[in-house]
Amino acid sequence: MNLRSFLVVLATIVVLATGANAQEKLGDLVTDYGYEWLIGKWQATTDEGDTISFEYKWQLDKHAISVHVKWPEFEYAGMIFFRPMQEDVVQIGVDNRGGNGKGTWDAMDGKALLKYEHTSADWETHRMAIAHGKVDDNTMKTEIYEMDSTGWVSPQPTHTLEYKRQRTK
Repeated sequence: MNLRSFLVVLATIVVLATGANAQEKLGDLVTDYGYEWLIGKWQATTDEGDTISFEYKWQLDKHAISVHVKWPEFEYAGMIFFRPMQEDVVQIGVDNRGGNGKGTWDAMDGKALLKYEHTSADWETHRMAIAHGKVDDNTMKTEIYEMDSTGWVSPQPTHTLEYKRQRTK
């Protein structure tokens, strides 16, 4: 085998190996990090008596998760997906008030952490981090933290809420 043939074979192997690595999907990451429990429908009641529901549902052969959030007078729909080139998990979404948002998912102290920035229809931006922790198979606790524009997260949550898993039809 001459040098040119060797380089072509080497380049082919590198391209195939890189392509295989880039094919990892969100479902693999969720399994690897142990966050499968998050998938499903969850409901909580605030101290004010409002009902909040979250639903995380697999889409597109586990390449994405749809997100649906609802509470009185507010509704949000979003999508979570893995960007292989950036090696991050992203969430984007819109709400029924004309707002939109984007964020990234990571792990923090065994919890699934969403660092999220939401811009309302009147251009007001809110930043927060939401930690999702498993209490047991049917209970999830969320903690909301203040977050600044650099991504720094406050050490103490400003709000906590406990959700119960809901049966789906």
